[in-house]
Amino acid sequence: MSEATITADISAIKSQLETEISKYQAEIYLRQAKIHALDVFGDSDTVESWLIEKNPALDGVTPATLLDSAAGLEQVIDLVNAIRHGVYM
Repeated sequence: MSEATITADISAIKSQLETEISKYQAEIYLRQAKIHALDVFGDSDTVESWLIEKNPALDGVTPATLLDSAAGLEQVIDLVNAIRHGVYM
């Protein structure tokens, strides 16, 4: 095998791993958001609906859209906490 082939293989494997890690991390963020929201909304059907509805407090995007990063998860949890304390409905 040539060095170029090995480098290309390593690059492809690295890309695949990064994709898998991103998917796994997004799933963790989604689960964390659901746990926080379930405590406020009371049932999983309401949580699922809330996560996919556009929200004015999030500039019109859905909470689920933000759950691909730690910063997005923080925004969603902050909103859930605001709802919990009656600051936002």
